[in-house]
Amino acid sequence: MLERQSALADALAKGGRDGSGAMRGLRLGEVRGWSLVQVALFPSTLADLGPAAGGALSIAGLPAEIGRAAQAGDRQILKTGPEQFWIVGPASDSDLARRLQAAVPPAMGAVTPLSHGRTRIFLEGEAAREVLAKGIPLDFDPSVFTVGQFALTGLHHTPVLVHRTAEARYEIYAMRTFALSVWEWLTDAALPFGYDVQAPAH
Repeated sequence: MLERQSALADALAKGGRDGSGAMRGLRLGEVRGWSLVQVALFPSTLADLGPAAGGALSIAGLPAEIGRAAQAGDRQILKTGPEQFWIVGPASDSDLARRLQAAVPPAMGAVTPLSHGRTRIFLEGEAAREVLAKGIPLDFDPSVFTVGQFALTGLHHTPVLVHRTAEARYEIYAMRTFALSVWEWLTDAALPFGYDVQAPAH
């Protein structure tokens, strides 16, 4: 089996940088060992997805709210649009797209594997939201953008999905084509605070 090649391999090898006062207050890195499948429905078939795909996903229902991730075992389900969902799971979910394609006929919607088309970058530390606010048009106040919340937005004219996964941790899904550009922007914006680059997390 072919192994997925990281779009950030060379950038990660460069390591971190000291900020003012030789401090390193942030941590950046790439999350590996995951899978991503997108399911898009028609407005008239949205209600049919739960019964059709519930067996493949091992869940009773799907999230109704756009912008907040729902946990389903070792998977996260993100409702990214009125009739669109992302299913983020472990690398062992490699056959999930096939199982969902069998459960969701073309007349109901489309199932698209996206794992190889996205890079998942994490940024964590007390200054993480200050760094992101430099280039992302979202309100990152902790009372507004809460843990578990996500948003499809833009970073430096590049489309990304930002997910707040912990109190001081954010994960950014970028199209593979733009992953290096997003990484370079983040490291530049993080430089005043200093940062360490962590080994790829699985």
